[in-house]
Amino acid sequence: MRLGIGTTLDHDSPQEWADALVGMGCTTAVSPFDCTAPQSLKREYLAQANSHALSIGEVGVWKNVMSPDQSERQANLAYAQQQLALAEEIGARCCVNISGNSGSGGWDQYSASNYLPETYDRIVETTQNIIDAVNPQRTSYAIECMPWMVPDSPEQYLQLIADINRPAFAVHLDYTNMINGVERWIGKNAFIEHCFNLLGSKVVSVHVKDVQLSANLPTSIVEIQPGKGDIDFNLVFRQIAKLSEETTVFVEHLPNRDAYAQAMKYVYKTLKSL
Repeated sequence: MRLGIGTTLDHDSPQEWADALVGMGCTTAVSPFDCTAPQSLKREYLAQANSHALSIGEVGVWKNVMSPDQSERQANLAYAQQQLALAEEIGARCCVNISGNSGSGGWDQYSASNYLPETYDRIVETTQNIIDAVNPQRTSYAIECMPWMVPDSPEQYLQLIADINRPAFAVHLDYTNMINGVERWIGKNAFIEHCFNLLGSKVVSVHVKDVQLSANLPTSIVEIQPGKGDIDFNLVFRQIAKLSEETTVFVEHLPNRDAYAQAMKYVYKTLKSL
């Protein structure tokens, strides 16, 4: 597996970026540039990545390709296609987005319309559109699992794979995002193992996060610093170890550089113990 953090950190040069990541023990990185970057800057970053033995694990889209605003949706769709083309150009492990919010509110938030049959059909069609515009051979397009939109279960992801029916469509596994209720919380170890068993052959990248059940009513399951919550990381890394050696594994959503450094130390301590 290749380990990294889900941010580029503040930096003043490509070398500073690469030095900081390698200093934390990273062997992969999220792309520090997008499709709008000049070729000269891309070359600088890629040269530093190569000299530091860093792969580019994820090219992010992070835009709402399901927006109810048609002009916004079309602009975001074009950007997703361009980001997938960038991932193909640089040989990134995957290009990743979420399916998107089809209703009002934030781009990554819940709407009742997210679960309508016609929304599901649009997700399938949109994903096919993104992939077909690029026809990638070296990279994959993946949708990150979410708690309140498709896919929110491994079974739903498996159905998406069948319906999208494109070899370049792969799995970006975020098991914590799918621990979205008490039933899954109670059986979280079995659920995590089930995710890997069902989807493992298509997993290209994994977010490794920790979660904790808080006392807030009615139910509040929140992300927390890896190692300080209730996720069994021994189980998680045993499952990841069964996947391709090029599988990218990212710690994310931490508040600062020190927190990321501590998280990476915890990850390596866990791996050493195994």
